[in-house]
Amino acid sequence: MSIPFTIFEKYMLLDDQPAYPMDSFRLLLFSGRLNFSYFEASIASVVRYHPMLRSVVREDSRGRFFWEEVDCPIFIRKIRGPLAMRYPNPEAIDLFNEPGLKVYFVEERNRTSVLFQFHHCVSDGIGEMEVLADILSDYVIRFQGGSPPDNPRHLEPELLSQRGSTGLTLRKYFRFFVPMAVTTYQLLCRFPTPLAPHVPLNTNIPAKDYLALCADGLTRNETQNYFNRAKKYDVTVNDLLLRDLFLAMGEWRKKWFDPHENSYLRITMPMNLRTESLKKMPTANSVTMLFLDRKERDFTEPTQLLQRIHQETNWIKRTEQKHVLLLSMKIRDRLPGGLNYELKSQKCRATAVLSNLGRIFESLPFMRRHDGRLFIGNAVLEEIDAAPPIRSGTLISLSALTYANQLRLILRYDAKNMTNEQANDFLHIFFSFLKSETVTL
Repeated sequence: MSIPFTIFEKYMLLDDQPAYPMDSFRLLLFSGRLNFSYFEASIASVVRYHPMLRSVVREDSRGRFFWEEVDCPIFIRKIRGPLAMRYPNPEAIDLFNEPGLKVYFVEERNRTSVLFQFHHCVSDGIGEMEVLADILSDYVIRFQGGSPPDNPRHLEPELLSQRGSTGLTLRKYFRFFVPMAVTTYQLLCRFPTPLAPHVPLNTNIPAKDYLALCADGLTRNETQNYFNRAKKYDVTVNDLLLRDLFLAMGEWRKKWFDPHENSYLRITMPMNLRTESLKKMPTANSVTMLFLDRKERDFTEPTQLLQRIHQETNWIKRTEQKHVLLLSMKIRDRLPGGLNYELKSQKCRATAVLSNLGRIFESLPFMRRHDGRLFIGNAVLEEIDAAPPIRSGTLISLSALTYANQLRLILRYDAKNMTNEQANDFLHIFFSFLKSETVTL
């Protein structure tokens, strides 16, 4: 089965640099031991129904990329070691020679961690969480002595031809031409400021120890208070997270550097492109990216900042801004030099990334511990971490997710340009805003 590339997949392939691999991670941490043989069998069983996870990149005589399914085992490495190995140093994925999924299974006494590494060409955050849910469901059935059903979610591979489609029609294009033009100008002509002073490095030098993470979470009561605060201000939880991330960036920069109030800070966030008709599509990268810019002088009135973010996110949805990035990339790819020429520039295109995965594994019909954590066989799923890619100039990317009614934030940072102390301090400042009922600066 051969599948042509989408423009977003082409961008992610061309922007895959040795120093900044285009991959995302999902880490599951368990108390108790998983049965490795069952888990390995569950991975193999689930991947059968996801062609993108079984494919490598090919290039035709005209330089066009496409996916070709290959018959090869999934990379699964079993490791025995201390809990520090919960983040085993992964190896970059070469899509021209191997599929875009690797799994690291780590055992230590009565604990287990499983690190899933996805190339971002083959899946987005939502798709990755669905794959993990399928694997856990398959594993529980095997562990209980049952036989997992074939294709339990009735996935339809033919729907992959519609992945990445925004549904842009000529009518929509002309109806929202002006706001789309404004956003296109923003992307092409405005370059944001990196979180910290940043000297572009040689991106052709392979990364070492490039998965640098720190994470923390709110308690169940703190999480409920945070969600209630969003209701109080009549905004979404995502709006509130965006506001608090901007405030944290401003506060952190004042502490560590001498910021310029006229410089723009930009948060990039993914937006799902799946429609109701695509619910049975196997995993794929079917998102676009949206952008919010603010100057540091905007942070002096936190309540006003929140309301303006809420207005802007509503405007983004109302004016179909999800089309802009993909349309801009298609246009640029047809110009001299193509998309690759644009990507050679190491200008900062985003200060930070925020990926909000929402509530995780709520629909899984497993037994739960008193605190809401899932029993997976005779083990308990204690924590889930997620980490989208970082790029040159984008020093941090954050994932937000809610599991067992607790909001957790995972910060992936560029260890070439930020120390572990600075990254942990940033997360501490961010959480100080999340926990504060009244934000004052």
